[in-house]
Amino acid sequence: MESKLIDSLIQSFREFFPYETSIAISDRQHYLIYKPSKSIDLKISPGEHLKKGSIAQQALLEKQKVMNYVPANVFGVPYFGLGTPIFDDQGKPIGSVTLILPPEQANLFQPLPRNEFLIGQTEDRFVPVHYEQVAFFTSEEGQTYMYTKLEKYRIRRTLQELEWSLPPHLFVRCHRAFLVNVSYIQEIHRDFHSTFLLLMKDKNQTRIPVSQKYASAFRRALGF
Repeated sequence: MESKLIDSLIQSFREFFPYETSIAISDRQHYLIYKPSKSIDLKISPGEHLKKGSIAQQALLEKQKVMNYVPANVFGVPYFGLGTPIFDDQGKPIGSVTLILPPEQANLFQPLPRNEFLIGQTEDRFVPVHYEQVAFFTSEEGQTYMYTKLEKYRIRRTLQELEWSLPPHLFVRCHRAFLVNVSYIQEIHRDFHSTFLLLMKDKNQTRIPVSQKYASAFRRALGF
């Protein structure tokens, strides 16, 4: 009877969310139920311990709904998930429900209200920066940097995390090491080695390559 009830609940979830959605239900430490879809399968087994960095763990730690991109090093394949904690009568988190989609279908979820500020770091201070003031992000030797028109800051986010959390109509990936704000692109030049070369509006007029891997998606995003 319990199994039939659970299957009925899962089927009800599927009526409200995209058909491609996989569903995982957990307690505080282990996965209890996992129903994969044809589009994505994390191969979770009931009884398996929650993985560090998973959406289920994030929802339980933060005690609130989370929506995030999770890289392949957690389950072996990347995914985009929406996680909601389950609370007991005293308001303590006792489990979670996670909805899972392939990364390229993340737009099927309605975005959560986002914090509009990113925290940049210098040697001696932390600086809140509104995302619209960011010209571009770059990854250098394992560290991510955020550039505004005048300043450069370290930031504790990867380019992948930033790409999936920032507004896609503003921020476009153009290279494995660069994520750019299209409103800070001054000019786009053809370039033999990298398809295109971007001249940015920061104080140094930084030149950023568009690699062949990202060229088609970059052109589609900008409509040319």
